[in-house]
Amino acid sequence: MRQLGRDERLAIYDALQDGQSVSHIHRETGHDRKTIRDIRDAGDPRQRTSPPPASARPRLLEPYEEYIRERVRAGCVNTAMLLDEIRLRGYTGGRSTLKNFVHPLRPTGVPEPVQRYETPPGRQAQCDWAHFGRLEYPDGTVRPLWIFILTLSYSRCLYIEFVHDTRQDTLFTCLEHAFATFGGVPTEILSDNMTPMVVAHPVDGPVLWHPRFAAFAAFHGFTPKAARPYRGQTKGKVERPVRYVRDNFWPRVQRIEGLDDLNHQVVTWVRTVADVRVHGTIHERPTDRRAADVAGCTPWSGAHRFWYGEELVRRVHTDGYVRWAGHAWAVGYDWIGQQVVVQRRPGGGVVIRVGDRILHEYPAPVHPHTVVGSPGPLPTPSRTRTGPRRVLSG
Repeated sequence: MRQLGRDERLAIYDALQDGQSVSHIHRETGHDRKTIRDIRDAGDPRQRTSPPPASARPRLLEPYEEYIRERVRAGCVNTAMLLDEIRLRGYTGGRSTLKNFVHPLRPTGVPEPVQRYETPPGRQAQCDWAHFGRLEYPDGTVRPLWIFILTLSYSRCLYIEFVHDTRQDTLFTCLEHAFATFGGVPTEILSDNMTPMVVAHPVDGPVLWHPRFAAFAAFHGFTPKAARPYRGQTKGKVERPVRYVRDNFWPRVQRIEGLDDLNHQVVTWVRTVADVRVHGTIHERPTDRRAADVAGCTPWSGAHRFWYGEELVRRVHTDGYVRWAGHAWAVGYDWIGQQVVVQRRPGGGVVIRVGDRILHEYPAPVHPHTVVGSPGPLPTPSRTRTGPRRVLSG
């Protein structure tokens, strides 16, 4: 409905003052009866004044503006804190008004400059973990899902492997798989301060490497490097591939039949997509620079692998098993009550031995809480009495 102008409202009000009824004015003008009654009840329009423009109204924040400017110059731009302070001084307005006033006063952030650097062939690789949710197996078992990514810095060639954990042994296995894939070990490997590698890395101090990782690096002949704390851009050559995997590979995955299947899919994607695209930074295909990158690495045949197995002493239970890493591993009834050594193999398998005698070798279970192997047939219970015969006297 059309809104009445001021002159029309005055005419209706005057007609009402002259004694004309609402119904009569409705018939004469066609205006709604409710509108006519509203004009009557509102009183004389000539006696009502328009509200002053916003610029002429007193501002609740005005008495506190200079104080706020001083606090912002001192570095306080937290409006919640400023609101508490000016309310103690009598401010009764809201936070939105304060935020609108403070916003243009905030100092403009200047990004910290980052020095770009490129490395010669074989000099460096960068590695990282990334969490990819969970993987559900057909039997309903759900396991966490991670990827290990290693990027050769010169060529940008990728090695990617999906795993279920980020343990140190898993890291070692992934690194050795990467060395095997490329056929060489780079001079240095840069990572963030991940727990399997770094014990401590003070902002202003040297890196304290995990002893086993330091031994692993020395065994394979590379120098470990850790990014400065809170400086993720130091290892941008591997940070960006993580996003690339999420955006380009992961949406292509239609079905996963297990960890091996997923790793087969990602290896195919690296070979047919990631390594053959023209890289946006080096403007070449990673696969075309791969030979030079590998030639600069220390050759690695895989003949000698780092023995990084954990060794733990376990006592064999009465069911013929030992418990370790959430699994039950069969040893045998003949060993009940005796101590055996449980040792992790590269790749997650287990060796159970007594001294130099190997009793069993088992592959790594796929699912948690697995009963591995069988202790064999139950021994025949002995009926031999072990104590002295008791003679009853009459």
